Amino acid sequence: MIFMTSFYRTKKNKNRNSLTIGLLNILLPVFTLLTVVFSSCEQSPSKIGIGLLPDEDFVNIYSTDTLGIKAYTMYDEQSVSADSTRMFAGSIRDAYFGTTTCDFVTQLRLVVPWPHQTVDIDSVKLQFELSDVSGDTAAVHYIRLYETGTLLTDTTDYYSGQNPDTIKFLGEYPMPVLEKDSAYAVRLPDWVGEYLLRDTTKFLPASEFYTTFFKGLYFGIRSETNPVLVTLTAGDSPLAITIYYHNPSDVKYNYSFVATNRAVNYNRFLHDFTTADPDKQIQHINDFVTDTVVYLQAFKGVYARFDIPWLSTFRSTSNIAVNKARLYVPVYLNDVYFPEADVPARIYLRYRDGAGKEVAVPDLVHDIGFLDGTYYNAKDYYIFNITSFVQQYLDGVIENPSVEMYYPLASDSNVIFKVNANDPTVRFEFVYTIY
Repeated sequence: MIFMTSFYRTKKNKNRNSLTIGLLNILLPVFTLLTVVFSSCEQSPSKIGIGLLPDEDFVNIYSTDTLGIKAYTMYDEQSVSADSTRMFAGSIRDAYFGTTTCDFVTQLRLVVPWPHQTVDIDSVKLQFELSDVSGDTAAVHYIRLYETGTLLTDTTDYYSGQNPDTIKFLGEYPMPVLEKDSAYAVRLPDWVGEYLLRDTTKFLPASEFYTTFFKGLYFGIRSETNPVLVTLTAGDSPLAITIYYHNPSDVKYNYSFVATNRAVNYNRFLHDFTTADPDKQIQHINDFVTDTVVYLQAFKGVYARFDIPWLSTFRSTSNIAVNKARLYVPVYLNDVYFPEADVPARIYLRYRDGAGKEVAVPDLVHDIGFLDGTYYNAKDYYIFNITSFVQQYLDGVIENPSVEMYYPLASDSNVIFKVNANDPTVRFEFVYTIY
C-alpha cells in the first residue's frame, strides 16, 4: 500500500498533465459516439433507415434541354373564328405578311316592339360606333352592305375564310373621315327602310325577324387607295339601321334594327401573302421546310407550329412523371418593322386533336398564368410551360407532340421567331421522374 501510494504521487509529480490526458482518452471516444447518434437523429425523417430499402423503392429524376424542336410556318384558311366580341372591317398591309382583308356578318335584332303604325319614311341611316381605327383615315373608303340568307346560331362553328351567304345587295356608301371612339351615321336610300318594313307581321315574336325574315347583315369596306381597318366592339351594340318616319298625324318616330350584344356574328379574314415586299415575303408556308424563322400573324393568318418528335421515345416508358416541360422561343426584333415596343405581351398555345380540331393546351385551360406565354424582354424570348400537355401526351391522352401558337382575336400584332438552325434558337427543357 505504501509502495503504491508513493508510486502514484511520484508519477503525478513527474507529469502534471497525466490526469487531463487520461480524461481525454476516455471522453473522445464517448463524444465521437454521441456525435454519430445525434447526427442520425437530426436527419430528415424521410432518410431514416434509407439504407434498409430496396433499390426499386427509389425514384430517379432526369433533365435535358437537348431534345430537338422542329418548327414550321402553317396556314389554315378555315380556322375557327369563334371570338364574336369584336367585329373588324377593312384591310391592312404588312411588308412581311402581305394584305389582310376583314369583314363580318351580324344579326340585326328588334329591341322594342313594333308600334303597328302607318309609316311614311323620312330617312334611313346606318349608325355605327368605332372602338378602334387604323390606316389611312383620310383616304376614300366605301361601306358595302348585303343581306345574308343563312340563319346565324351560337352553336355553329364559323371559319375565318367562310364566304358570307349574300342574297341581296343593299348598296355601297362613302364613309366619313374616321376617328377612334366616335359614332357615325351614313345616309341610306329610303328603299332600304321600305325593304326592312315590307312585312311587319314578321316582327312578332321578335325572334321571327332574325330567324326567318332578315337573317343577317354583311358589312365590308372597299378602299380606293390606301386601306383602313375599323373595329366595332359587340358588347357596345355598335351598329344599327334606323328608320325615321312620321304617321298620318305628322308625329315623328324612329325605329331601329340593332346588332345587340346578344346578336350572333362572325368575322371573315382573307390573306394575300403575295402582296408582301419581294425581299421580305414568307417563303415557306405549309410545306414543312425547316426555315430559320417562323411567323405568327394576327387575324387568323399564318401561325408557328412546334414539333417535339423525340418525346415519342419516352412514351413507352412506364411510371414516368413530368416535373417540368418548357419551351423557350426567341424573337426576331427589327427597329423598323418589329420594334420591341410592338411585341405582344402574351401568346397562347393549342394543339390538334385526332379529328384535327383546334384545342387549347391543358396548361392554358388550367390557368393562363400556369401556361405563362409571356415575353421576357431581358432575354428576348417567350416562355411556355406545357407540363400538363407533355404528361397527357406521354399518357396517350393527346395523340401528337405538336403545339401551335395563336392569338385571341383582339390582337393585331405580327411576330417572327428564331428557330431550327438559327442562333439562338427555340429550346425545350424537360425534367421528369421515373418512379
